[in-house]
Amino acid sequence: DLVEGLNRRLQGFKNYYRLSSASKKWLNRIDWYVLKRLALFNNKKRQRRNLHGHLEEVKKQTQYQLVCLAK
Repeated sequence: DLVEGLNRRLQGFKNYYRLSSASKKWLNRIDWYVLKRLALFNNKKRQRRNLHGHLEEVKKQTQYQLVCLAK
């Protein structure tokens, strides 16, 4: 549910600014930022002490669901 809404916004962002794959550097930064924020949200939801940890877990969970802008 959260990822579906996020996908719509990310795809809309890419379409609005007509970002091409040539700007991969910036798109990778946006992808990384979104992934970090999802990990932070997930850790707060589960009341974990290390809020910035468990990034690989979130990456694995959203691997096939989240839109990647850099591709």
